[in-house]
Formats: sequence, structure tokens, C-alpha cells
Amino acid sequence: MVGNDIIDIEQTRRSTDWERRGFIEKIFTEKEQAIIAAFFDPFLIVWQMWSMKESAYKVFIQAGGERFYNPKKIECSFDDFENGEVKIDSLILKTSTLINENYIFSTATHDDSNVESCVFELPENDIHLQSEFIREQLIKDFSKIKNQETEDLEIRKTASGVPLIYYKNKVLDISISMTHHGGFGGYSFV
Repeated sequence: MVGNDIIDIEQTRRSTDWERRGFIEKIFTEKEQAIIAAFFDPFLIVWQMWSMKESAYKVFIQAGGERFYNPKKIECSFDDFENGEVKIDSLILKTSTLINENYIFSTATHDDSNVESCVFELPENDIHLQSEFIREQLIKDFSKIKNQETEDLEIRKTASGVPLIYYKNKVLDISISMTHHGGFGGYSFV
């Protein structure tokens, strides 16, 4: 299984007040707060950990976990700046994060699976059109990689919101995850 999350850095700088009183304490564990306090760029590490938590939460839901909102129940740790782990209850997931001047993009998996990911600028500002664009891009790229006709592929969501990819109306044993924020979107599959 794979989960992902993207943060548009400029949009986040413009639209969030992450330094407001109580925000860090509400979202991050004491261990994570110590990481933030010691890091050279608190903004980056805050949003990297948020992205790691979100990507891991998607895997947790895919694995049959119950939805919840308690970010402190999800704890991040680091092997190095790009790689780490996220723990949710007894579930421990490996994460990988790419940070550039435009976005923070994290993926989470159970192990060191070979994750196929793509990140791109979105041509639309409307979130519904962004979602549709990402679905179309995923199907187009997936069809090329797997040598399958695009018209035979479809993405459907389960009752709990987990996206599944179908080929000729049969669900594939492929985990997919899609994400968008601000002007960027992406997908991952394994």
C-alpha cells in the first residue's frame, strides 16, 4: 500500500498561520516539537512532518483503519532529511520526502517498495478539476507503464474513500494514492 501528500510551499506560506499560539502543540508530539525547535528551518520541518503524517494516514485507512482526527496520534521520526518513519498505533510506515522550492511531496509505504510517483503543476485552480486532471494523468501514465489501453482503465473510490484502479471492470492488485494542494498535484502507485 502507498499513501502520498503534497504541500504547495508558497500557498502554505500565504495562507497558514502555523506560528500561532497552540498550533505546534496541537498537531505535534513532544518528540516532534523537539525536532521542530532544533531544525534550521522550522517552517519546512513542520510541513514535511504534516505531509508525512497525511501520507501515512492514507495507508492506515487503506489497511482498514478507522478515520480519526488526532494528528498527535501519528508520530514522525527521521533516518535522514528525506527518509523516515511514521507510527500510527502499532503500524510503522517508511516515508520518503522530496522538497524543492515549490513543494513538499511525501510517500508512505509498509516497506521499501518500489513506488512509482509523478508530481506536476496543475492547469486549474478549481479543486474538482484538479482531482479530475490527476485521475486522467494517472490513468494515462499507468496505461503506458503497464501497456494497457486507457479506455479499459478506471479509478473508483471505496465507501471509505480509498481509490482503486480497475482494468476492464476488475480491480487490480495495485495501491494508488493521489494528492493536490495549491498549484501542484501528484500520484503514486505500488
